Amino acid sequence: MIKQGSICIRTIEECDLKVIYELNSQKKRGNYQEFQFESFRKLQMQYEKDGFCSSEFQMLNVEGGEKSIGLVYLSFYRQGIARIGLVLNPDSCNKGNGKVVLDLIVKYIFDNYPIVRIEADTDVENIIAQKVLEKFGFLKEGTLRKYRYHHGTYHDSYMYSIIK
Repeated sequence: MIKQGSICIRTIEECDLKVIYELNSQKKRGNYQEFQFESFRKLQMQYEKDGFCSSEFQMLNVEGGEKSIGLVYLSFYRQGIARIGLVLNPDSCNKGNGKVVLDLIVKYIFDNYPIVRIEADTDVENIIAQKVLEKFGFLKEGTLRKYRYHHGTYHDSYMYSIIK
């Protein structure tokens, strides 16, 4: 568990599965995230397999005070490189939570893994996410054309990275 102020990032517990299931809706995912229908049972089976915590992939719960406000996704897909993703409840956005979570998770990765590069991508229209990444020191490296499919069409994304 890592914590700063009222923000706490921790591994997923069985009681979090309902929150994860609810976050996986088109409304909660917002205008810039992919959405796929997923059964609650499939989510339970994935949790039972490894608790969403393996050497390749981790899903972490973000709490603000006493309630879950979002999820962090970590992918360790190549030697020395990690990719992060963040989904916050819409009512938790625009309050500085994204920057706190980003600060905590980047420090955690660099301090605990042999990682030299952390990547993040965001829809080209997601100005808020871009500003958070840039304020934290991530550099925009380029455009990933037709990278994500959501809301019925393919969308371009910007690739960002920060180097240790």
